Amino acid sequence: MVLLCALSGVGATLRHRTTTFQTRGTKVTIDEYSSRATTTDAAVILLYGSGGVQSAVPYVEQARLFAGAGRCVYLPHYLDVTRGSAREPELHYGMWAQTVRDALEYIQSRAGIPPSRTVIVGYSLGASVALSAAALEPHLAGIVVWSGSLPDAYRDFEKLPPLLILHGGRDQVIPDYNARQLAALCTLKQFRCELSIYPEEGHAFSAGAITRADRRIQAFLDSVLRPH
Repeated sequence: MVLLCALSGVGATLRHRTTTFQTRGTKVTIDEYSSRATTTDAAVILLYGSGGVQSAVPYVEQARLFAGAGRCVYLPHYLDVTRGSAREPELHYGMWAQTVRDALEYIQSRAGIPPSRTVIVGYSLGASVALSAAALEPHLAGIVVWSGSLPDAYRDFEKLPPLLILHGGRDQVIPDYNARQLAALCTLKQFRCELSIYPEEGHAFSAGAITRADRRIQAFLDSVLRPH
């Protein structure tokens, strides 16, 4: 199934394509976003939180932002493999991580973009899934961990791609000590890691903080996805 539409707004027109790929015998929807500025040299995968695509994070605006900067943007509906449920994450991180790994293979086969030219931007649960996926695919260009945490089952990682960690200092869903612990682990293992704590923000960032965080993400993408 392929659905095509064009979403217009500030900046370049955003082109949206919806397709599916197979994982563990299940069809998983994946949204693809591009713009007139998009090249096929690098990709950004957006992983939504437990609230799904319709949660408070403006995913289409995020897609427009990253696609407008010249990247292919993909949003796999990884919760499709658990029928849309985000319950019992500790039991399902492996399944969700494999779904993201299969999405990476799909993107490589479809657009020719390898994991080494792909960054995962994960929000909340999606950030934890992104970290889990790195255990299966350690050659990613980078991961953005936004209001997320490292699942206990993956704390003994031997390698991680460069990380950008964004977290609210007033987060009562996933307290900011999770972000600080992850940054400390990266420092201990000498992995590249950038940590930004937003003291006045909770789990869901305000509009102004999202704008500031997006600037940090863009700079991070520029640094890890430099043109060959």
